[in-house]
Amino acid sequence: MTTLPGPWQAVCFDLDGLLVDTEPIWMDAKEVLFERYGIGFDAADHSAVFGTSEVQSAAYFARRMGLPASATERIRVEYLDIVVQKLDTDIPVQPGALELIASLRGRVPIALATNTRRPIAEMVLRRVGLSSAFDAMATSDETQPKPAPHLYLLACERLGIAPGSAVGLEDSPTGVRAVKAAGMYCIAVPSAPDTDVSPADEIRGSLLELIDTHRAIGPRKSVRC
Repeated sequence: MTTLPGPWQAVCFDLDGLLVDTEPIWMDAKEVLFERYGIGFDAADHSAVFGTSEVQSAAYFARRMGLPASATERIRVEYLDIVVQKLDTDIPVQPGALELIASLRGRVPIALATNTRRPIAEMVLRRVGLSSAFDAMATSDETQPKPAPHLYLLACERLGIAPGSAVGLEDSPTGVRAVKAAGMYCIAVPSAPDTDVSPADEIRGSLLELIDTHRAIGPRKSVRC
């Protein structure tokens, strides 16, 4: 099975659920938000917004709360305020995340493509020591969010690499759809065992499985956003 970088000229990463175990934090924030409006957040709600952007999530939340579409922005801001408060803590890193990124730096350009908006993504990266790890970033406040391909297309554009020459790593069905829609090879490392990521080209149990421990790291030209 493939180890990275394999035949690809660039590697693009999702953030939440793939590199950092923030999904419980986002879940807690959703539960707090729903409690404020007197309803419970259940498994169906989680499935409906798993891997989506905050705007898509907020629109769904407003409908569930019986609010008009005009309330979406207010709900989004309220939701993100809760998230930011809950992210002010130690954030667990997924097994193999730091090691895989370290093994790729100096070999191929690497990018982050996340449905999280840039200020929150940068805060998370700072807290886990990855603030300078990526050569490029694409966030949902810059272009259309997943499952559309735009985030991955923008990340590849900023790296100067054709999407067909890059691989995307994802943990959610929404993210897998975005990678494939961008014309990229997709490797899925699901954050939950029952997640259907079957459209991915490969499925792994951990990022550790993708580390090529035999290939020497050589110099390359730095690429920046």
